[in-house]
Amino acid sequence: MGRDKAWLPWRGQPMIAHVVSILRPIVDEVVVVTSDELELPPLDARVVRDREPALGPLAGIREGLEQIRADLAFVTGTDAPFLSPAFVEKLLSCGCAAAAEIDGHVQTLAAVYPRNALDRIRELLAEGCARPLQVLEEFGYRKLSAEELPDPQSVRGFNTPDEYLEAVRAVDGQATAKLEFQGRARLAVGCREIEVPVGTLGDVLAPLQNSIAILDGDVVAKPFSIWLNGLGPASSAAIPVGPGERIRVGDAAVGC
Repeated sequence: MGRDKAWLPWRGQPMIAHVVSILRPIVDEVVVVTSDELELPPLDARVVRDREPALGPLAGIREGLEQIRADLAFVTGTDAPFLSPAFVEKLLSCGCAAAAEIDGHVQTLAAVYPRNALDRIRELLAEGCARPLQVLEEFGYRKLSAEELPDPQSVRGFNTPDEYLEAVRAVDGQATAKLEFQGRARLAVGCREIEVPVGTLGDVLAPLQNSIAILDGDVVAKPFSIWLNGLGPASSAAIPVGPGERIRVGDAAVGC
C-alpha cells in the first residue's frame, strides 16, 4: 500500500476509526491490536501492542483474546470498509467458532474465535504454526456461505492502492483531495492550492508535470518535498491519496 492502512481515510475518518465505530454499538468490548511502530488516532477501544508481529495474524488474535472477558470474539482486519453490523451479529449468533466462506475461501479475518482457544493458540505459535484456519478447524467452526450471510461484501478489503481507490470511488465517484503549494512550486503553479480527484500521488500530480516536474519517474524530484496530512516526506508516486487529504508540495531545503 505504501502507507499504513489504519490511516487511510474512509467516510470522513481513518479506516481503523471507521471499523471501531461499526463494532462499538454491537459488542461488549473492542480491542485493537497494533504494532509498536504504528501510532493510532484516538479510538473508543482498548489498544494493545502485538508482542510478536512477525508471527502474523494468529499472534494478533492471541493478543486480543488475552484482553477480553467474553466467551467469543469477532475478529476483523483493519481494511474492512464494508463491514456491517448485521454480518458481525450473524456470525456471533452461531454461539461457537464461525467463519465466512466466500468464493471458496475461508475468511479467517472475518471470523469468530472462542476465548477458550487461547491456550491452543499459544501452543501452535510456540510450535511455529501460525495458521488461524487450523484453530478454527480444531474448534469445530461453523462455516457460513455468502448465501447465509447478510452483507457478504463485509469481507471485502484492499491490498493495493488501486483496490483502495476503487472502493473509495464506489462510495463517492466525486471524491477529492487538496494540493497545497509552497516555494518554487507555488511560483510555478501560480496559486496556493487546488482541489483534485483522489488517486495515487502520481495521478494527482500528473496534470502539473508540464508546468513543473514534481515527479522524476516514480519518485519525488530532488528539488521538492511532499508531505501528506503534515506527515512525510513522501517519496513514492504509487501511494494512494484519499478523500479530504492534503498534499503539500514545497522546496526540499525547507520542507513543509
